[in-house]
Formats: sequence, structure tokens, C-alpha cells
Amino acid sequence: MEYFSQLGYHSNEIIKFAASCGIFSLLLKSGDVIHFTPQDPEHFKAWLIEKNIEDIKSERQHHEFFGTNI
Repeated sequence: MEYFSQLGYHSNEIIKFAASCGIFSLLLKSGDVIHFTPQDPEHFKAWLIEKNIEDIKSERQHHEFFGTNI
């Protein structure tokens, strides 16, 4: 599925995301940042990961763990 019906954007329009408390901040290729609260946050996050969209927090935590800065 390339299109998440609740969102209204195709996966190829999304570059990166960050999630907190079920609210997703999405960086679009257009440069816009949108905020989205899906009905099922775990399902939406799995969809983003399946589409190889970068989880900004995951990458940041990885660098912080190894003592490097982003």
C-alpha cells in the first residue's frame, strides 16, 4: 500500500518522521512539515517503516548511544 487512506499523502511524498504520544510529525518532499494523529499509531508507524521512511528519533538515539552528534 503506497497510500495511507487516513493521511491523504502517498508514501513517496514523505521523507522522515518523528512520533510522540501517538502524534506523528512528517517531513514532506515539498519541505512542509505536517502533523498527523492516526487512529492506530502502531499500524501507521509499521507502514512508515515498511516504506523505508526514516524515523528521525531512532537515528538520533542511535547516534547519541554511540557518542556522536547528528
